[in-house]
Amino acid sequence: MALERETALFGSRNRTAVLKAIRMLEETYPSELAKLLGVRLFTVQSILQSLEREGIVASRTVGRTRTVSLDPRYFAREELGALLWKLGHQDVGLQNRLAGRRRRPRRVAKAGLS
Repeated sequence: MALERETALFGSRNRTAVLKAIRMLEETYPSELAKLLGVRLFTVQSILQSLEREGIVASRTVGRTRTVSLDPRYFAREELGALLWKLGHQDVGLQNRLAGRRRRPRRVAKAGLS
C-alpha cells in the first residue's frame, strides 16, 4: 500500500520533498525541482542553500546551470540515500511527476528558441 500523505521527516514537507526528488533524479537543478514539486524557485533555493551548508547536498556549475546532488562525501550518504529512495518509491505523486518530466534539450531550430 502506497503512503499517501506527505511526511515532514526532514523538518518540513518541502525540504523532505526536495531531498526525495534529488535522490530519485540523482542530479538535478533548482528550477527543475521547483517545477516538479510545484513550489516557488526561491523556496527551493533556500532549502538547497541550507542543505548545502549542512553538507548533505553538493552543487556544481555546468555551463550556466547549477546542478545539485547528494554530497558523496556526506558521512551517512549511503544510509540517507537508501531511506530517501524508499520514501520516494512510496510517493505516488512524485513518481508520476518524475515520469512526465522532459530530460532532453529542445531542438535548436524549434520556433521561439533562438
